[in-house]
Amino acid sequence: MKRQGLKVSPNELRELARDLEREIHEMNVEFIPARLDFNTKMQINIINKTPECSDTWEIEKEEENE
Repeated sequence: MKRQGLKVSPNELRELARDLEREIHEMNVEFIPARLDFNTKMQINIINKTPECSDTWEIEKEEENE
């Protein structure tokens, strides 16, 4: 098994959590307005903008994805 790490700050994790909770809320408002399920699994993408460097992975922001 090959293991890889991603360095993130607590603030980056909080921001990511807020974004995911916002997405869950928007999905539930649209489809199931009475229930928020914070156990919903969601995919986050990580990208390496400098492929020749193995330690430059970062969480892909939604605006970069659009």
